[in-house]
Amino acid sequence: MVRPPSDVTIQQTFDEALRHRIAGRRAEAEALLRQAMDAGNADARTLGELGTKALDAGWNEAAEVLFGRAVDLDPKSATALSNLGRAFTAAGRLDDAIAACREAIQLRPDLAEAHNQLGVAFGAQGRLEEAVAAFQKAVKLRPGYAVAHNNLGIALRTMGRLDDAAAAYRRAIRIQPDYIEAINDLGNILETLGRSDEAIAAFRQAILAAPGDADLHNNLGIALREKGRIEEAVGSYSRAIALDPRHADAHHNLGNALGQLGRLGDAQAACIRALEINPQDAQAKFLSGTLHLLAGEFSLGWPRYEERWDIPEATSPRRDFAHPVWDGSALEGRRVLIHEEQGFGDAIQFIRYAPLVAERGGQVILECSGSLAEVFSTVKGVGQIVVAGEPLPPFDIHIPMMSLPLTFGTTVESIPQNVPYISADAARCEFWRAWLAENDSILKVGIVWGGRTDTTQRSLRSVRLRDWLPIFRVPDVDFVSLQVGRGIEQIKQLPGRQPVRDASCHIEDFADTAALVSQLDLVIAVDTAVAHLAGALGKPVWVLLPFAPDWRWMLGREDSPWYPSMRLFRQQRALEWEPVISRVRKELQTLVEARA
Repeated sequence: MVRPPSDVTIQQTFDEALRHRIAGRRAEAEALLRQAMDAGNADARTLGELGTKALDAGWNEAAEVLFGRAVDLDPKSATALSNLGRAFTAAGRLDDAIAACREAIQLRPDLAEAHNQLGVAFGAQGRLEEAVAAFQKAVKLRPGYAVAHNNLGIALRTMGRLDDAAAAYRRAIRIQPDYIEAINDLGNILETLGRSDEAIAAFRQAILAAPGDADLHNNLGIALREKGRIEEAVGSYSRAIALDPRHADAHHNLGNALGQLGRLGDAQAACIRALEINPQDAQAKFLSGTLHLLAGEFSLGWPRYEERWDIPEATSPRRDFAHPVWDGSALEGRRVLIHEEQGFGDAIQFIRYAPLVAERGGQVILECSGSLAEVFSTVKGVGQIVVAGEPLPPFDIHIPMMSLPLTFGTTVESIPQNVPYISADAARCEFWRAWLAENDSILKVGIVWGGRTDTTQRSLRSVRLRDWLPIFRVPDVDFVSLQVGRGIEQIKQLPGRQPVRDASCHIEDFADTAALVSQLDLVIAVDTAVAHLAGALGKPVWVLLPFAPDWRWMLGREDSPWYPSMRLFRQQRALEWEPVISRVRKELQTLVEARA
């Protein structure tokens, strides 16, 4: 048995116990802790200090014992009760924690620490409104309480109140400029809000205070990549890995950035390293799959593309039906539910598989968004359409739409070439024919310059309409905007006489857009759903691609095996659209001259 000398203090005995605990000698540590408690020579304040030391070391059981003894010695001590609440929270005894904190507040309503600890316990129970109220009370009592401001930010962030959370984090940082946790969380929120420049500044500030923190370098890399500063992102990820070689997130993030630079071999190596560290890393598996798809290695890519279901931030959640997932076997009249996932462009690209499912003997039921329902009703083989959110009819088997390429064993050479596989409504076509006849230009060209969302990654694919002005100077072209929603206001912001006709007031869904596209000579678009729609209709379409394209466009090609009528115009350097615009202008001028 470990016995301390009789003249040692409780602090010395506890410190010895803590050393045993850190070394993994639990029995010796607990024996020394009991002896320290039996000595009975400590006051409530000393016990509180030792309890805090125990909590900081992760020795929650010792903290509970120490804080509990402090309360026994001084039952009217609000500080001791608040500390006991901390220990109960650490142990997961949240009801006891709340009771202890409330008792402390009853004894001393102005004790900011007790209100803060009450908020922590409420937050751990998911009672976020009550947590926010407790933190707000704490910072009202003590405006300079940085920890409470930070905790308020955490609760507000969890509630989705990101702007309010950012303000709380900023207050914590003003009080404590080196508050790494607050700076890091603020950077993450700013990144989520699409304010990448501010996020980068926040992470750089944190790194100045803690240059050896691998997580901060990794987060800085994420923010830099979102801004299209890929080379810098690679440097940040590499620094994170140098600091922590087993940082799996940094490895797969490095793989993502290297893939965007076209360094596919190095990117795959980074994924392999991430999976060596964490074999369950779904993001690394999924990234490896998209890298294979980007390289045209479909047989290797499609199986790992299925890892998308295990990624928390996946665009579409997994659908858990009692019915089995179709494995590609003969269907023999069974009813097959194909359900849409991810974005509109993805759905338009992969609905081409519906006729193949019908050819296998399936009765195809398609679940899709309402804006695509009518245009998808023209796809051969689709027997019934259900708008997402409506009750599903009986079915025997199901499959997510983007799992169809795996099921059919699709290679680059065997991509279904049943193009066009979407058609436009005749009555709507007639409306657009008359609308377009108001202008007798040689070419009628539809344009799309931005996506339907305002995320940072989407903005990297978008081109300001003002930047299209060199294209609009090509004579004898009737330019028609196919843009809907966000971005339409840019037409009126163009200098001089507006060179683009706005069709948005006549477009309610993709069936309207399909009819308009069918009457055009050409569509020029960034990587959006309209580009897919034009390709699916078999119309000539030129797509402007960023330097780091989505996997479906692969690398180094000016054509697309998915759409025979498509041409790809790629950035040669990240964020540089001017050379792309210049090339499109030249090609459009040549096309007009050929038609003249």
